[in-house]
Amino acid sequence: MAKKTGKENSESSEKSKRARITLECSQEIRKSIRISAAQEDKSMNDFILSIVLEKMQKEKEVVGSAKS
Repeated sequence: MAKKTGKENSESSEKSKRARITLECSQEIRKSIRISAAQEDKSMNDFILSIVLEKMQKEKEVVGSAKS
């Protein structure tokens, strides 16, 4: 059995720290997401995650400016 390098151990531990979320949608929406993700050269996971994070950041900025 080959010994894992530091990078392999790091990647393995990163994956184990991730949580899984299930998203239910129609086949048509799934296809649209897949196409849009491919157009941005992203996986569906990375595409959806980037949209969610962007939305959260925008909401955080709106809340922050409302407090000022």
